[in-house]
Amino acid sequence: RFLVLIAKALMMYGSPLHHLENNLIRTAQLLDLEITASALPGLILISFEDSLTHTSETKIIRCTNGWDMHRLDQTNQLLRRVVRSNVDVDQAIVELEQIITAPPIYAWYWQVLNWGILSWSLCLVCFGGSWHDSGLALVLGLMGGVLSLAAGKFSGYTNLFEVSVSILTGLFGAALSQWGCFAAISLSATAVLLPGLVMTTGVIELSSRHMVSGTVRVFYALLLAFIIAYGLLIGVQIYNKIAGNLLLDGALLDLTQCHPLTRWSWFGTFPIGIINIAVLVNIHWRHWISVTVVAGICYGVFWLFKFHLGLDDLAPVVASFVLGLVANIWSKFTGQTAYMILLPGEMFLVPGSVGVRGFSSLLSKEGGQGLTLALQMITTCLSIMIGLFASSFIVYPRGKQNSALVTV
Repeated sequence: RFLVLIAKALMMYGSPLHHLENNLIRTAQLLDLEITASALPGLILISFEDSLTHTSETKIIRCTNGWDMHRLDQTNQLLRRVVRSNVDVDQAIVELEQIITAPPIYAWYWQVLNWGILSWSLCLVCFGGSWHDSGLALVLGLMGGVLSLAAGKFSGYTNLFEVSVSILTGLFGAALSQWGCFAAISLSATAVLLPGLVMTTGVIELSSRHMVSGTVRVFYALLLAFIIAYGLLIGVQIYNKIAGNLLLDGALLDLTQCHPLTRWSWFGTFPIGIINIAVLVNIHWRHWISVTVVAGICYGVFWLFKFHLGLDDLAPVVASFVLGLVANIWSKFTGQTAYMILLPGEMFLVPGSVGVRGFSSLLSKEGGQGLTLALQMITTCLSIMIGLFASSFIVYPRGKQNSALVTV
């Protein structure tokens, strides 16, 4: 029962699947159990084997994937106490059930407000928007937060959530485009939906030989990028019909038409964006300083290699390597979950908007540019994967033999 609950908790709270299986098997060995585990997105299979009677019992666990780093960290800390024999299994089951049934650490109104503030900060830092653009992105981001709340309340709306947010963002973004840059406003307002993290996770799982789960994630990321681009295009076309003119035509998401602030101003808005991401993935406020410092070091390296040295292809590799290295060392000395510490910094590196812009160009009949941007999205994910795996190898050259920490 303990292993079933642990597997369910790790899946629900965002543990990387390419380590979930190994963590379950290692934990079972420490508990003198013989198991075989297989994890797919939304599904875990655990086979308990008895070598004496040559029988086995298979548990099928279905649960949704999510991002709740606070509960993942609590689950990981409990798992460490179990494998070190600091708590017995019966008490661990009670504590784990308390973790699963505990209320969220951020109320619904904070989550809605966070959508707007995150759109505001990303508009300035990631999408080259002006102060005016960021204000419009904040308003549309709040709209997305309200729709996200509705999707959590009404299960029938969940399947329409992404496309409805994209259509409404395209519609209102087109209406506001005469006062701002449409590309920066619309991409910022849909930033939470962007598939960069899903794509990067899929590439990591493919490279770690988890073919099924990696393929599912990569295909889902491409489909999600297409849905967002298609929704924005439909929203713009609806506005054009209503307005009776072609206010926006051609490449909808051309960020070169925006008027960005100076890059030095990003250092003021960057910490706000990191804290917003921490709230989005439910990182406790006690860890805000650590995740901001780690992400700041990563972004500083990215800034140096990309904007000062001009090494665009090498920048995400080195930045993700430094991110993973600092997060794993931090985890090794503090006992905090490495994946929780590095996730906000990783989300700043992932190229989700590139894929959306690529599909938008394809839909706008600009096939060459669209394919180039889609290829750039995949190559950037590969760069991040190389950096993260290299950092894990440096810190744990023989893997984690005596613990069950959740890491990259």
